[in-house]
Amino acid sequence: MMKKFFKRLAAVAACTITALTAVACRGVRTETDSSTKTVLRVKYYNGGVGRVWIDDAIKQFEADFANVSFEKGKLGVEVKPEADKQTYAYSKIKNDANNVYIGVNYNYYQFASNGVMLDITDVVKGNALLNATETESKTIESKITKDRQNFYNLDGTYYALPFFESAVNLVYNVDVFESKNYYFAKGRTAEGMAEEDLNNYEQIADLFVSESGDERSYGPDGKTGKENGIDYSLDDGLPATYADFQALLTLMRNDNTIPFVWSGDTISYLTCFANEVWANSEGKTQYDYNFTLKGDAENLLDLNADGSLKFNADGTVKKLGETVTVTPETGYLLHSQKGLYDSLRLVEIMMSNKNNYYKDSFSGTFKYTDAQDFFINAKDKPETGNNDIAFIVEGSWWNNEARPKYKSETDRTSKRFAILPLPKPTAADIGKNNTKISERESLMFINAACPAEKIPVAKKFLSYLQSDARLNAFTKQTDMLRAMEYEVTQDTIDGMTYFGRNNYAISRAKNTEWTDWVPKSAETKKNIALYDYLVYSFNYGTASSPFSYFEANANATASELFAKIYNNSKDTWTVTTVK
Repeated sequence: MMKKFFKRLAAVAACTITALTAVACRGVRTETDSSTKTVLRVKYYNGGVGRVWIDDAIKQFEADFANVSFEKGKLGVEVKPEADKQTYAYSKIKNDANNVYIGVNYNYYQFASNGVMLDITDVVKGNALLNATETESKTIESKITKDRQNFYNLDGTYYALPFFESAVNLVYNVDVFESKNYYFAKGRTAEGMAEEDLNNYEQIADLFVSESGDERSYGPDGKTGKENGIDYSLDDGLPATYADFQALLTLMRNDNTIPFVWSGDTISYLTCFANEVWANSEGKTQYDYNFTLKGDAENLLDLNADGSLKFNADGTVKKLGETVTVTPETGYLLHSQKGLYDSLRLVEIMMSNKNNYYKDSFSGTFKYTDAQDFFINAKDKPETGNNDIAFIVEGSWWNNEARPKYKSETDRTSKRFAILPLPKPTAADIGKNNTKISERESLMFINAACPAEKIPVAKKFLSYLQSDARLNAFTKQTDMLRAMEYEVTQDTIDGMTYFGRNNYAISRAKNTEWTDWVPKSAETKKNIALYDYLVYSFNYGTASSPFSYFEANANATASELFAKIYNNSKDTWTVTTVK
């Protein structure tokens, strides 16, 4: 389970690039293996991604290298995997028996600067292995996005490779939406309706299709059909704006459908989701300034001296109306981005009625597996009144992780779940690209203390995992995508569940832009502690997420919480400059 999220990242100011090139303790520790094959020990994270993909990769690797000798007197390779959901501290790596690590929440800069990762630049610059004698025609580096190259390439040296791509999404039950006609009819919208009307079933009922044959609205992308490689029909009938979203929740409550469920013991997922909403509203270019702490910010809000918002005559928040050049010293100004306010506004809508979410969703004993179970099997649960649940807040990994909660494999492959393309704040925003965040620091590396005789096979195994064949196998077996650029084959798509195919379609759509939750400038790498939790941090008091704040404060508003977050940032902002 991907419960641990963004542990505090230690500052690396005392470490120089020269130190990064040092390899500590290589070959000092020795092992004795009685196997007639070279033994490679692999420690892997078996949370949401499971173990099917790694077991298959190991089986194929051992077969492909069965006749290769890496050590005198030995033939072939025996890969010994060790599953673990915990992340080792860098201080334990040197003395650990594992040679290759595949996991999450590893602090790349901290590990590299402390000499526990082997230099794998030759692997990254080389072509991925297909088998013992063949390689691909392209380099592994060419599959890494520019953002990730900027992160992993430390002055020309690579010490790790990215693992998987993930986001925390609002996942909806397609079968419930279709059986209950929860789609907006073409030409109808809640935009412009008064707040009291949005919460009144009689006022919003006519917005939706009356039968499955009715034509649906065009959703937040504002189009339908396929054009220039984009399937605009994926969001047809779904709420295009926040007002539509609020009206939809009213319809669901009237039908005794529980809109949301989430895990009370992983509230951090909710914070991740709020951040995703911020990014989607702000757009990649403007949002990425949070990871560089410099740029021409175009969407800052006009605030009073006490940090409170100013409003226009029509009730919308007032923007400054000018571009502001942000520097590391004034980075706190990014916490006045309109996208931040928009994210809090959507959370406010979700939390505006206690009947919007399952009653135990804030209970620390309601585990992530419980939330998945209730979402999949809501109609079978007396606790829900045998009512449907429409949405779950979960990561891209959830459907693979939830395999045990399905009644059978047929149940898993027949039920339909999909990612909700987030509604836009207003009708003026319809048609803008979607922005998603890959927010887990998941990576692969080789232990710098790997015995010299094991290094060649460790590098080959790492290279082998980056081939398009292995990337596709991972996607087919997990419903997820590796954090690399590769062509997903039709065979892979056909072998995925409905959710997996939807995840792929949305993730790789040309109107979806991705940003990685990693520092993207020398200044932010120097101030890596700023990314302890979230850039804008909700750690202004006892609540750790905006959802928790609204849950604890029944009459709270988005504008009130916005001011708290902005003032906390402004009053505590400190950065270490780069000279």
